[in-house]
Formats: sequence, structure tokens, C-alpha cells
Amino acid sequence: MNAPSVIGNSFPPPALLPKVRSKAVLGAVRGMPCTLRIATFVPGHRCADPATVVPCHVGNLGKGMSTKVSDLSVAAGCMACHDLLDGRDSRRAWLIENYPAAVQHRALMGVLETQAMLLMRGALIIPDAEFY
Repeated sequence: MNAPSVIGNSFPPPALLPKVRSKAVLGAVRGMPCTLRIATFVPGHRCADPATVVPCHVGNLGKGMSTKVSDLSVAAGCMACHDLLDGRDSRRAWLIENYPAAVQHRALMGVLETQAMLLMRGALIIPDAEFY
């Protein structure tokens, strides 16, 4: 499926932007190091085994009832960080209470680091991109 066309400079509101689904992107995340690293904010806690790293969908843009955000918004996250991010670990409340900006910053940086690694693996392609 091709990307939706844009008429002039008119884009839909953020919630209506198209979502990208890519098995190549999701598959390429496996084997990457954890880019979230939020587990380290919890005293005595650290990232889990690198073998547990999976694509973690970050943010709420486009999230709705039984839908995930775009695969462009994934960060490589270990099981410990993924559980904290998604609220499966009860320490999330403590983390958000004590470090709300740091958690959001690490999530954003995790997505950006993951995108750079996806470029390196050829799972994300930007025409005419130059690497330095």
C-alpha cells in the first residue's frame, strides 16, 4: 500500500495520520540493545537480559480501542522497561511520580535511537539520506 497523498499543504489532524505497520521494522528490533533504559530509574532495578528486547510502542498518537500506535513509534525495550512503560510493573506509579519528565524523555530518545538503528539495519529507508 502506498502512502496516502497530500493535497497541497493540507495534512489531517494528528489522530488521523496514517499508521505504519511493518513486520520488517518489528523484526529488526529484536537483537537490539534496550533503548528505553527506564528501569534504571528505579532503585535496585536495571534493564533485563538483552534477549528479552522487543518493539515497544511509545506514545498515544493514534492509539485507540484495540489499536496500537504506528510502528514508526517503537523503541527497543527489554522486558523490565516494557513492563514499566505499559504499567504491568507496579513500580510505574512511583516512577511517574518521581521522574515524569525523565520517563518521557527516555521514551522519546529510545524511539530516536531505535530509528537510527533501523536505518543501519536497512529496515527504515530514507531516500537521498546521507550518513555521517
